[in-house]
Amino acid sequence: MKKVIHLKEKLASNSRFNTKYDLSEDDKIHLLYVSPKLNAMGYYRMIAQALELDKTKTHKSIITNIDSNDFNNSLNDLTTVLDERLLVWADYIIFPPIFSDITYLLKAIESFNPMIQITFNVDQNYFALNEMSYGKRKISKTELLNLENNLACADLLLVANLKFKNFLHRYINMRHPNADVVTQFIPNLISKIGYENMPKIIKNDTELFRIGIIKPTLKDLNFIKELFKKISQKLKEKIQLVCLGSSTTYEIIEKLDLHNDIEFHKTVNFKTFFFKLNQLKLDSALLLAKDSTYNKHHSSYLYLELSAFGIPTITSIYHSASKNITDGVDGLLASIEPEWIKALDLLINVDGIKEEISNKAIKNVWKNYSFSKKQIQNITEEIFF
Repeated sequence: MKKVIHLKEKLASNSRFNTKYDLSEDDKIHLLYVSPKLNAMGYYRMIAQALELDKTKTHKSIITNIDSNDFNNSLNDLTTVLDERLLVWADYIIFPPIFSDITYLLKAIESFNPMIQITFNVDQNYFALNEMSYGKRKISKTELLNLENNLACADLLLVANLKFKNFLHRYINMRHPNADVVTQFIPNLISKIGYENMPKIIKNDTELFRIGIIKPTLKDLNFIKELFKKISQKLKEKIQLVCLGSSTTYEIIEKLDLHNDIEFHKTVNFKTFFFKLNQLKLDSALLLAKDSTYNKHHSSYLYLELSAFGIPTITSIYHSASKNITDGVDGLLASIEPEWIKALDLLINVDGIKEEISNKAIKNVWKNYSFSKKQIQNITEEIFF
């Protein structure tokens, strides 16, 4: 399933998202979204938000352009040239995380329009990246310092996690005591925009229970290896592990001698992620996480995607998505190894449990983690007002 079905067409069909901007006078709050990338963060934190808020009677949104998520490019690439008319028009200018030094640009924007609220939408704690993350290998100390300085120049920081909100507030105030930055929480939310043409879900037609692990780290794979040593042979024979990861992930799988136990699939780009997820025919998925600052502060959009697709999860209590789950109702939570084994046994061997949790997960995600009237009201009245 395409998350961003006809997204470019949607933007092109709306004059406010075209180069011929509709900048006519009105009584609305004006939101200018700058260069979101076509990846999960860009979609959930900026693109979907802009499109949803633009449908309200009180707010008007413009997206300057959507950048491709090309991993060959530097993380600090920002292709947008900001039109002066947009800076005059905007009440809020909303940036993704930027790792080049744009403090001079931010100061120039504020001097050009003193009333504008400079805003950054940050999805994860880049200051505590885990060792296996792509960002850790690519983001230098200088780029992290640039990001920090950019955030300290902002008026408003939007984050997807309450614990990260508290951390970032303390971090910026400690490192930049003269900064006057407000940190606000907006949860990741799914939108009907991009989910309109839900395809028929492909069911698992094998005798094995297919369990997904999506973009696992070295620690995740080590945990899987040790966990499966302790699972009974009878239970193990019913399971097929399915991994969606990078070439580096596969190298680790080979080093841990897990290649015979794991069906491996190469990661795909954001636009085709749901098509790939559908093809994996997963019965369940594991959201693994150790107790760490990075995991506590990380974004939980993967849980939303799995839930929207009706894939019940077994989730670590240290994963940020654990706060979205009622244990045993719309998902299962686990900490120590016996709890993981018990959860697997429950899903695999108790008739009807998988289907029951799957249905409740779908209801939970659309009721509590979508752009409902209540969520939109919270954003428009508490954040952008």
